[in-house]
Amino acid sequence: MRRIFAILFINLALAAAPPDEAVSRGAIAQLREARAGLGLEAADDFVPRDVVRDGLGQVHVRLQQTYRGLPVWGGQAIVHVVPSGEAPPMTDALVRGVRVEPTPNLGPREALAVAQDRIAPRGPYADPPRAELVVWPETAFPGTPAAGQAPDATDPAAAPVVVAHRLAYHLHAALENGPGETRHEDLLLDAHTGAVLKAWSTLFTARRKSRAIPAGRPERGVGLSQYSGKVPLHTMRAKGGFELTDPTRGGLATRNLAGATSGSGEPYVNASRTWGDGQNYDPGRGPGSPNGQTAAVDAHYGLQTAWDFYHRILGRDGLDGKGTAPVNYVHYAEGFDNAFWSDACFCMTYGDGLRMGTLTSLDVVGHEVSHGLCTATAGLAYEGESGGLNEANSDIFGVMIRFYAREAGGLGSRVPEGAGPWTVGGDLADEPFRHLDRPSLDGHSPDEWSPALKDLDPHLSSGPMNRAFYFLAQGASADPTSPAHSRWLPEGMEGIGNDKALRIWWRTLSTRLTPTSGYRQARAGALQSARELYGDGGPEMQAVGKAFRAIHVGRRKH
Repeated sequence: MRRIFAILFINLALAAAPPDEAVSRGAIAQLREARAGLGLEAADDFVPRDVVRDGLGQVHVRLQQTYRGLPVWGGQAIVHVVPSGEAPPMTDALVRGVRVEPTPNLGPREALAVAQDRIAPRGPYADPPRAELVVWPETAFPGTPAAGQAPDATDPAAAPVVVAHRLAYHLHAALENGPGETRHEDLLLDAHTGAVLKAWSTLFTARRKSRAIPAGRPERGVGLSQYSGKVPLHTMRAKGGFELTDPTRGGLATRNLAGATSGSGEPYVNASRTWGDGQNYDPGRGPGSPNGQTAAVDAHYGLQTAWDFYHRILGRDGLDGKGTAPVNYVHYAEGFDNAFWSDACFCMTYGDGLRMGTLTSLDVVGHEVSHGLCTATAGLAYEGESGGLNEANSDIFGVMIRFYAREAGGLGSRVPEGAGPWTVGGDLADEPFRHLDRPSLDGHSPDEWSPALKDLDPHLSSGPMNRAFYFLAQGASADPTSPAHSRWLPEGMEGIGNDKALRIWWRTLSTRLTPTSGYRQARAGALQSARELYGDGGPEMQAVGKAFRAIHVGRRKH
């Protein structure tokens, strides 16, 4: 099959930059021809999801699998087209052997009624939930390991197997009613019986009304931030002075919710070019005061820095690769100790904090906006091992964006070799949210892979991937007393540096991972990415193998 794809796509690869639509049509046509060899049926089909053109001249076509017109949960393929030579194997997350009737016994309204009972909201929904009919492959791990043992001695992170295919409704519900009820729930319901097949939290997503991006003249300003000192701000000339909207970066903006939990807020307008007072928010002064502007300064500066990081380091036009501008919303509710990303409105929402500082530190902004980057690429589902990889991706980018701002001044095309701190949220409270070198320092996160990861909250199951990235960039210690020591790699390892590690991870995320990918797929994708970027069997590829082995994923030799 590898040879088939190499032959079929070589002419496309050599063509003069065909439009993405044409490349997608070609990929779909070839997959349809190859269905039998792939173990698929005539009822299996494909729809395009994304096309990525990378710096090596390769094109990566991401396709969503459907069965009799219904999306197959987690079913994707990524076809890799190279300018010359034999194409690498496609990334295969296709689901075989689907046999379901596409007609449900329950209608969408009945499914929504079941979901209403399960969710039991205490306040209004941010947006009415909708029920989407999907094919859900139910999976299980092949056998229960003995105590202290992993399922597979050669590769501990064994792949789950599909045990059944079910017709299901997928529902997403967003409740944004302040500290007492800010939660986002996803459900999979059996489309015939209404039974809950799966339920999980997806707090990184939300909904809010969209707002039109005004056009205006770019203006430079200065912000007195709480977490980054005096920072440059890109603003826009507006009635009454200047507005926190940046026309030079697609129109990204920062807006004031003023304690509300709904609506699209108000633009921040200031008569002066200087914003904020550098102090933590005091509600008694009001969200529109210079003190209230400070949260907006940190959020706006963080979003500008993340935009530049994606552009200068990754060569990407915004989060989605299409220049779509995200939006910050500050001063959500009162005393809300959290921040979250919204796919629906392409925005970040920040609370003012009650037990901690305002949640707009540079690494937290980088973390939240990188949830949008993940959605636009791999689309890692926010549960199980894929949820852990999703959270780890945001932690990794949050730390790298902070290094970029503080060590390189937000300039240049390389990630600086910042030595630390390798934490997230350290500016907000006495203890950071996450430690990438040893995740278990938070008292909850695991340092290594185990079968139990699939049942953990994504903020915890992210720990091993965070640690693998740290090892890849900075190395592991042979000293058993060091936080960077791994019992699975007692001899330690040399890191390859932040820049190379980030490029390998980004290529893995954007060209190798699919919504249901776990640690096993992350390792395989990172090895392939290192091979393509730095050569087969080189020190970078060897370091990837060691970094994953250090978290108990993969064989001793890659």
